[in-house]
Amino acid sequence: GLQRAVAGVRLRGMMSVDGALEIYSTAPTMVAGLGGRSESVPGPAAAAWDMQLDMEQAALDVGLPLEHVHGGIRLRGQSDGRSWRTRGDVAIDSAMWRGVQLTAIRGPLAMDGTGASFGAPAGADGGAGSRRLSVTVAGGTLLVDGSMAAGETGGFAVTATLADADLARLAGDVSGGPHRYQGRVHGGIDVRGSRAGSHSLTGQGQVRLSDADIYELPVIVALLKILRVKVPDRNAFTSSVVDFRIEGPHAYLDNIELSGDAISLVGNGEADFDSNINLTLRPIMGEAQTQLPAMKRLLGGASGQFMLVHVDGTVADPLTSTEAFPTLAAAVQRLQTRRVDGPLAARREDSLQR
Repeated sequence: GLQRAVAGVRLRGMMSVDGALEIYSTAPTMVAGLGGRSESVPGPAAAAWDMQLDMEQAALDVGLPLEHVHGGIRLRGQSDGRSWRTRGDVAIDSAMWRGVQLTAIRGPLAMDGTGASFGAPAGADGGAGSRRLSVTVAGGTLLVDGSMAAGETGGFAVTATLADADLARLAGDVSGGPHRYQGRVHGGIDVRGSRAGSHSLTGQGQVRLSDADIYELPVIVALLKILRVKVPDRNAFTSSVVDFRIEGPHAYLDNIELSGDAISLVGNGEADFDSNINLTLRPIMGEAQTQLPAMKRLLGGASGQFMLVHVDGTVADPLTSTEAFPTLAAAVQRLQTRRVDGPLAARREDSLQR
């Protein structure tokens, strides 16, 4: 069973093992033999272990494909020959995920025949159950809890929070090229799915930027241009909040707030894992975060009656357009529909609205 669990993470690379392994017999059982005579059958071999596994330049798949893994895991467990379980402590010094370096990965781990868990769900083991799995990402702290079922298409559930990561380092790791983005990244996510593919994903989360300097981001450049800000303002949008839902390979951005001192943009949209975006934003005069929610809705609704900003294309190559007086355009469209469909359809629409 432990062999299947290790095989499931697709471990590759160099690994050294140091520790103790004890193998012992279990009590025999009596079974009926030929002629009605009982025979003694040896019990299955049992085992107990306390091992330190160290990896160098390794790769493995724990739901996320990790490469260039350096560090180790201590495992303590036992098997009665029929079932097994093991607990341990993760102490990985460095690993890479899609160009992003993860360092100081520390926390509890538990495995048995049903799957694996890490962080708080790993259970109590000398007080370890209260600890979350912690990871250092771009100078920030990522705390993770999760579990994964055994099998090739086993389901998983992960909850993670990120605090005070460096946007410049994150952008550099992801893009691999020069940039001038600045700021701090905070957020959280709760996602479920299986190894069957991205179509199985569901979840929700939030991303927040503070002290941000993101005016060179292509989407922001396009927005500044369409809002007639001729010279890029380094303080145009100093903070942002995005609330999102994940459904399969799509992320639905239910709430977008780009907050600046002079002008802010609020709206919603959607994106996919290929960086395609479809956003609808409306301008608000002043900083969105300092306005009361009711006032923000009022001002957003009023300003949205004058202009909407649409952003399509991709994150790297956005296409922007404006829609003037959208409320008036919708009213004209309803009027034209009434003229085409006749008085009966108009009365039906009025009844539905009431």
